[in-house]
Amino acid sequence: MARSNLLKDFVNGSTSIENILLRLKVILTDLEDERILEWVNGELEGYKGDVPNYRILKGIPIGTYVVNCSVQYSNARVPLKGRLSDEDIEKIMTLHVKDSINAISNLLNSDQRNNIKRSVPTEICHSISDLELQIASMFISFSSTQFDGIISAVKSKILEVIMLLEKNFDNIDELDISTQIEEKPMVTEKVIYNIQSIIFGDTTEIDVGNNNKIKGSKIGRFLGLDK
Repeated sequence: MARSNLLKDFVNGSTSIENILLRLKVILTDLEDERILEWVNGELEGYKGDVPNYRILKGIPIGTYVVNCSVQYSNARVPLKGRLSDEDIEKIMTLHVKDSINAISNLLNSDQRNNIKRSVPTEICHSISDLELQIASMFISFSSTQFDGIISAVKSKILEVIMLLEKNFDNIDELDISTQIEEKPMVTEKVIYNIQSIIFGDTTEIDVGNNNKIKGSKIGRFLGLDK
């Protein structure tokens, strides 16, 4: 089976992920599946609602605090266990990354790559402080490798989706599979199911067919990089 230019361009890195997603969006629009298009638009423009699991990151609470009014720690891990409920600790430490894949790439190519963090409001620090532990300031630190992981996950899913489309539709480089969809409704239904499985992490698969700047951006504001 001849490989599409779409796949070749993606694998050899001759064009950006954003460009590949735009071309892929044109093809996937013909499937008329809302969930799939929401994913493509989310990766291109940023997510407005829930994000896929691979975009949910867990950070580490780092801060300056005083223990027993005598010993001060700076840039150290803050012991939150027992001071907040497990649910509240989970909320503070969790980041839902909603920005576009292009914004994430720009972040990783910026001087902020090794300083990705989200500030915790002072009032929260004060509300969980007492005589044993007085928190002066705190932020949630995230590793750049976690954001690298998001890009890797998106690349992997794009690759699988393109290969699935190649297997079930002819000449996807034309970016128009509408006629084939009309001719093969059962195949199309299974393709939609399998694409959703690829995107959203369902390991069940049906075998079918024979053949920018960071500052000022949402992610910059959310992580406090504009300060």
